[in-house]
Amino acid sequence: MDQRISVLVSERERMSTALEALPVTAWPSAANFILFRPETRSGREVWQDLVNRSVLVRDFTTMEGVEGCLRVTIGTSDENDRFLNALREALS
Repeated sequence: MDQRISVLVSERERMSTALEALPVTAWPSAANFILFRPETRSGREVWQDLVNRSVLVRDFTTMEGVEGCLRVTIGTSDENDRFLNALREALS
């Protein structure tokens, strides 16, 4: 269990750092997910683009208080790489 937590924390930090380099606003997280808001396209457009690429994130775009936001769950290194690559493409 401790090893899984360590991997999760490491992947969350890696994801947070990667998101800092993209045109998104990402909020600090101590959980197994990161909340972020795209800056160059609407959250809904980015969500749909990710879905079209078979990458699932939680759509919070119409939820009061976090309008325009999406939430990604921290997965395996490969899953996170797939998400980051798809997000880069969706934002370009």
